[in-house]
Amino acid sequence: MKKAAAFLCLILLMSSITSYGDSQGPYRNGFIEGYVKKVLEKEIQIEEYDGTIHQLPFDPNALLTIDGVPASLKDFKAGMEVYGELKGRRLYTLESYATENLGYIPPGGKIRTGIVKKIDRDQIVLQLPTGQKETYFASAATIAMKKGAQVPHSVLYEGDRVKLYFDEIDSSLISKMEIEGDSIVVKDLYRGKLAFAHDLENKMVLEEVEALRNGKWEAVKPSIAIPYAMDLPLYAGGQKISYKQLKNYQGRTVYMAVKDFFGSQRAEKMIVKGQYESTYADKIKDINWYTQGLELNNNKNLAFHEGTIVIKNGRLVDMYSIDAKADVFVVADGRGSNLLADVIYVYNEDINHSNIGRHVVYSGRLDVILQDQVTLKNFFVLDNNQWVSFGGQKDLYYDSDTSIFDMEAQKFVSPKEFYAKDYAVDENSDYAKNRNLKDWHGYIYTDGDQIRTILVQKNMDSLLNQRITNGVIDKVYDDPLVGWTLELRDGKDWSSSKKQWMEKNASLRINLEKAMIIKDERMISAHELKAGDRLYMVRNDFEGKIIIVK
Repeated sequence: MKKAAAFLCLILLMSSITSYGDSQGPYRNGFIEGYVKKVLEKEIQIEEYDGTIHQLPFDPNALLTIDGVPASLKDFKAGMEVYGELKGRRLYTLESYATENLGYIPPGGKIRTGIVKKIDRDQIVLQLPTGQKETYFASAATIAMKKGAQVPHSVLYEGDRVKLYFDEIDSSLISKMEIEGDSIVVKDLYRGKLAFAHDLENKMVLEEVEALRNGKWEAVKPSIAIPYAMDLPLYAGGQKISYKQLKNYQGRTVYMAVKDFFGSQRAEKMIVKGQYESTYADKIKDINWYTQGLELNNNKNLAFHEGTIVIKNGRLVDMYSIDAKADVFVVADGRGSNLLADVIYVYNEDINHSNIGRHVVYSGRLDVILQDQVTLKNFFVLDNNQWVSFGGQKDLYYDSDTSIFDMEAQKFVSPKEFYAKDYAVDENSDYAKNRNLKDWHGYIYTDGDQIRTILVQKNMDSLLNQRITNGVIDKVYDDPLVGWTLELRDGKDWSSSKKQWMEKNASLRINLEKAMIIKDERMISAHELKAGDRLYMVRNDFEGKIIIVK
């Protein structure tokens, strides 16, 4: 009798799991899409596009709409297509469109969510939750939002999760784009021994945990419990493995990419180490997409596959985002000529991370300043991570939104002050000679020819001594002796002679007191930086000059 009861409980448990699928599914991403399965008194059953069913309660302040009009729960009918956002395990918005009114949607009524797979100027290729890829288009009228604030389109990266809004049901032109915040960024890359995997609680325990720091593995914790989702990509030996097989790999070394999810770590991709580990920091010479292999400058040939953990711009991307000539750190598995890339970490950073951006950094003498225009003379442009000199003049334009910082006075000045003061003079005039006035110099960050930020100082720095560096902030603090300073981990310096990024084997200290710090096209203060921010910078050894938050 007891055996029969136990068997019955097991059948019921399996039935529940089969019917309701991955219980963590919608909570992982904070939204759910699909069809109404059943409407209950205070809850609703939603069937996701993949067939997984979830029964969800509502937040007390939940907003329900149909065709953009406020509605009640009883107005939702089985079969209606819905989109809902969640707080924890409760729906706080639920929206749908009446089937008898399919030809019309209110402005912003059509919504698509997914992962950005490719950016080509105004074209955005999105992978939907169904796995299907679709191409949409942005325009100058497209509003981009991130963390509740409007941002330029250039903040969008491959690998970002977005929510796109459209004004017409058949349109591919995006009216509004919401970009997910920092939860999409890879927080750490771990190596450790798989000690335990609990498939009911969706947690695994790693022991002897190490993180990739400054091009090498550093011990971080003796053990760590990390939650994961049932759709976590798992691979071993280049092959995808099921969760039922995971217990067979206990005691084996694994590599795991983790992200920050509401203050906690969550596994996003994992691969089991096979035989022997070797690491390479080099430039990719060539890629053979037919055989899925790449060759490094050192003539090492490595295979890669869908399970390879590829990190680019701090985000997980698929293998097709790897570029020939990219500078990479590779963790390989195998020996001899049979090497399989388990991890490919792309080092490359630039002012613009895709061709959607048109940002340029200038350094030069301020020759003429008009009410909305600056003319540079004998200027330099930061191109391919090095300063390139230009003779002649360059006209740039500023407006009321331009941030202007006077380094000598240590304060921001208004566009009106910038025009009125003697930042640019006729050095041959009696006025300038009698007052010993000279043209000032500036570091200028533009979007095309439009100045977004400018830092002005009396004397020009020696650009020959400057280095271009990228890395991740480990910590930032106000040093009592030298002022605001940051410690940079995973740092790389650009080598003009080798034409590649050269990794540093230790963290760097960078002082920020004389730096122009830029984030989302505006100048920010040093205290607004935070640990985990990725930076692209111009520095003179310890002294930061231009800091761009990526």
